[in-house]
Amino acid sequence: MARGVKKSLQEKIAQKEELIEALSTRIKKEKEELNELVEMQKMEELNELRIVVQKSGMEISDLLYCRLSALG
Repeated sequence: MARGVKKSLQEKIAQKEELIEALSTRIKKEKEELNELVEMQKMEELNELRIVVQKSGMEISDLLYCRLSALG
């Protein structure tokens, strides 16, 4: 059974560099998608909070005023 030609060290290094670059690009893309999902989650939570505040008969500005009053 014949074997393929052995790759030179330079070829192996080049392949690893290409792989690392591809993985770095993939990680960057995945981090961007993660950040988008986290922002979407925050928006959903804020919307849920807004609904709870409205159901209580208050406005967001009322809560801000109460918080500022408590700090002052």
